[in-house]
Amino acid sequence: MAKKRLKKKFKLIFKLLIIIPLLILIKNVIFTKKLEKRIKPDFQVLEENIDEKYAYLPQTDTFDKLKQLIEKDKKVEKILDNYLEYPEDLLMMLSKNIEMLDFVLEFNNQKGKTLDDNVGKIKKDEIPLLLQWDKRWGYTKYGDNYLAINGCAPTTLSMVIAGLTGNNKITPAVISKYAKENGYYVEGIGTSWDIMTVGAKHFGITGTNINLNKNDIYYYLENGNPIICSMAPGDFTTTGHFIVLTQIKNGKIKVNDPNSKSRSNKLWDYEILESQIKNLWVFQK
Repeated sequence: MAKKRLKKKFKLIFKLLIIIPLLILIKNVIFTKKLEKRIKPDFQVLEENIDEKYAYLPQTDTFDKLKQLIEKDKKVEKILDNYLEYPEDLLMMLSKNIEMLDFVLEFNNQKGKTLDDNVGKIKKDEIPLLLQWDKRWGYTKYGDNYLAINGCAPTTLSMVIAGLTGNNKITPAVISKYAKENGYYVEGIGTSWDIMTVGAKHFGITGTNINLNKNDIYYYLENGNPIICSMAPGDFTTTGHFIVLTQIKNGKIKVNDPNSKSRSNKLWDYEILESQIKNLWVFQK
């Protein structure tokens, strides 16, 4: 009898060892599925709420992209809530480049101001990356707009001057003021190409218009001569833009884009840039 009871106990224990973990597993699966059901609708509700909340916004690509950026940073909502206070061009730029978010958030408090008189620490013969929407000068008026929006030419020239001369006082704001006062800013169009040659002399550097040729470009860059390019629509712009070619690395071209940190952190094949370059100037001290 004792043996039979012992066998029954072992069988019961064995069954429990199998059944209890199985029950726990089933319970966890059920809980997980319930949780998923609760979470998924929340995301759907969030999207629906955003569209509903901002139903009054203009139905444009710019505002569609800005609404999508809320998922990356909720601070975008502050801008959408007060969108009429911002220039349309600035909102369009932000919709394509969330790097500008903090700059745009402070725009209404700082617009028209120049907040610094130098570009920071630099090393001679190294071309620094400067951004046209840097808070130090991006709020400065430039013609009929602001440096953050239409100041790519003064910003590229400022980079080249700083790198070639070691002078950190020639900020984009300084160059934009000079351009405006000396006829290098054309109302409604932007910065004249003449600033790259005639105007550059005022700041102690020489700019020379060159032909678009791969061998020449590599030669100049390998010998420490930066090149400013006027760009057609493509990877860098939908309208027009200026960038700086600074050096050759691993057979590719290092670019300083005054409107983008991410594009400036890439190395570019010459063939990708070639079809987008409208004009270019090489610089030396």
